[in-house]
Amino acid sequence: MKDKNRLTIGLMVHHLDNDYSKVLLKGAVSAAAEMDVNLVILPGRSLNCQLDDRKYTAFEYQYNTIYSYASSQNLDALVVSAGTIGQFIPKEEFRQFLAEFKSLPILTMENEVSGYPCIRLSGSGIKSMVNHLIKEHGRKHIAFVSGPKGNADADERLAFYREALEENGIEFDPEMVAYGRFSEFCVDLVGNLIDAHPGKIDAICFANDMMCKGGYKAIEQRGLVVGKDIAVTGYDDSEVATALTPMLTTIRADAAKLGSCAIKEAVKLARGQDIDQLISLGSSVVTRQSCGCTTFWNESNEKHKTIIKASSPEKLANSIISEYFSESFSYNTAVQTDGLKDFLFSVLEFAHKSDNGDTAPYCRKFKQLMEKGLADNVQSDTLVDILKALRYAAVIISEENKDKAIAVHNIIEYCFETVSDFILTSNRQSIDDLTFTHFLINNITKDMTVEGNDEEKRYFSIVHNLYRTHMNSSFIYTYADPVVHTKTMEWQRPAHLYLKSYHDGETLTAVKKDSQIIDSLDCICNEFTPDRRRTVILFPLFMNEEHYGVIVSEIEYEYFSYIYSVAPQICTAIKLTRLVNQLESSLDAATFRNNQLNRISMYDELTGVYNRRGFFEFANRVFMAPENEGRRGVIIFGDLDNLKKINDTFGHEDGDYAIICSANFIKSGLRHTDIVGRIGGDEFAAFALCENESIIKSIPSRIKQIAARHNHYSNKAYNITVSVGIYEVRCSPERTIQSFMDKADSSLYEDKKNKNTDILKQ
Repeated sequence: MKDKNRLTIGLMVHHLDNDYSKVLLKGAVSAAAEMDVNLVILPGRSLNCQLDDRKYTAFEYQYNTIYSYASSQNLDALVVSAGTIGQFIPKEEFRQFLAEFKSLPILTMENEVSGYPCIRLSGSGIKSMVNHLIKEHGRKHIAFVSGPKGNADADERLAFYREALEENGIEFDPEMVAYGRFSEFCVDLVGNLIDAHPGKIDAICFANDMMCKGGYKAIEQRGLVVGKDIAVTGYDDSEVATALTPMLTTIRADAAKLGSCAIKEAVKLARGQDIDQLISLGSSVVTRQSCGCTTFWNESNEKHKTIIKASSPEKLANSIISEYFSESFSYNTAVQTDGLKDFLFSVLEFAHKSDNGDTAPYCRKFKQLMEKGLADNVQSDTLVDILKALRYAAVIISEENKDKAIAVHNIIEYCFETVSDFILTSNRQSIDDLTFTHFLINNITKDMTVEGNDEEKRYFSIVHNLYRTHMNSSFIYTYADPVVHTKTMEWQRPAHLYLKSYHDGETLTAVKKDSQIIDSLDCICNEFTPDRRRTVILFPLFMNEEHYGVIVSEIEYEYFSYIYSVAPQICTAIKLTRLVNQLESSLDAATFRNNQLNRISMYDELTGVYNRRGFFEFANRVFMAPENEGRRGVIIFGDLDNLKKINDTFGHEDGDYAIICSANFIKSGLRHTDIVGRIGGDEFAAFALCENESIIKSIPSRIKQIAARHNHYSNKAYNITVSVGIYEVRCSPERTIQSFMDKADSSLYEDKKNKNTDILKQ
């Protein structure tokens, strides 16, 4: 079934989370939104993938089963990353692979395949790069680290390297070429290349930026300096280029633009329009420090000063942007970079003026840029470097006017402070968000197994966790029975799937049995899917050789990689519940239920911590253990403040929420090995072994800080606080935890006297 209201474009790509794919996908996602078409991402692996770590990648081939879901029944056109997916198989074999998708318009990226239109990045910039190394830096012994043999991009870049050498009168030496896999895991490869030519190699051209990460390590391991002893250059101008130290001289070939143009051309194909059989996107050299070039904006000399003073503010602003932004950044964040360029221009123009003027408008302008998402779309390190460059240029321009120089300095210092504040806030929010998201993901297995034989509740528990992550929607489909697929078997996609549960925003649904079955090719679009434009990831659910189904997830771009955490959790839960069900059927039912009841009797159902019985049972085991005799321990008493007020004002559901939060505050303030229990309605107790006096004394404040952080970010109208008391003890097999509880309670009472009875936020 296809979406009747808009086109649906499929995109086959190798992995979601390597640097190349991330940039490529960013462009594709942006273009799909701009064109108002659905985008279905099918993230498999390279066909016949050759991986070094066989122990941990033995089942990588299973990801490729997702390609079987591409069809003219559910897609209007298909874009295939031929350069990554087909890099390990012959061209004819890859052409046969594409032929399986009959009557579906197909566009390839990176590599040309006979009979299909192709869009690719030109490798001609390699020739300019080699010329730069020879003519500007006098390098004569230039090695080349290529991609795999037979890969079209790798072969083209190697050919341009060879051509440039010959044009400069340098004989091509095949021993100066090493063949990698476009991966950072090439340290040994580069090291062996250097060692095979001791003291000879003075420059290395890499066929992509990722391999430079490994190259840097290999060079540094030999006590050599990148940019001095060995010049290093890359290809792509990806985020890696500006993250390396020294920053990487590279070929600007915009993978984001490639992804965007591919989607736009695929839309034309889907509409029956003619497109060029080969579209080649240009590339150019971007010089930085790794080849030996000086950094213009940080190297203070008279030549630079003269150039800056003679340049217009507009030219300087453009130069700074060009220096620190790759095309992939500027292409995808056009609004932000244009705004930033305008800000740079305004400050540089201000520095040129003879009158001082008011600095406040410039500070406001930068703050507005930050509020509009500048730092969300530009790496913090890059933003800091741009401000340093601005300061360098502005100080030189205004150095003859002391008052103006001070005013410029104040503007830029304000900018640095604003960026710093944003980074700190953003990091705190990111940590909290990541912690919470992974908590929810890890809950999948736990919650699903808790539901036992109730299949509807089991699958509903999955989407109940996922809807609070960064998934706008998720649909869980399973096969009637697990499908076994070994590496020697040809994959056959089952004809039907069963939609078990799904969520669309905050709407969560468990699908009734009589409505679950659908044609497997209709998992992308069917009567249950939302009627809006979507970008979704179609991902296989498998564990080793067993396939359980697929998940269709609508995830925000920056969180695509979460699917690699979500899918294994779902599969583990499915596998575990199947095993448990089999075990239940083979064991005596009464014995099994008694064991379950015994476990349940130890835990508090609402909070998940131990109940009163469970707490004293397990705390005393530790406290009275002979091996712990004489060890220092601490009893912690916690009490939720103002529970009655919360219940009376907001209702008992919020009261339960406050109790759960209180338990989480205490757990988060302790180690996962410490024992925490709910011993009364709003009362909690914990026991921990600890020899460190300062750590013991910090426990109450740590728990309260966690509560305060929760209240700061919570959208509830009230604060949730806890009073905390502690009492130190020495473990003894002759006594019990219960004998000290009154003293711990007294400590709690002292803290309770200082509680704030006003629960409402200001």
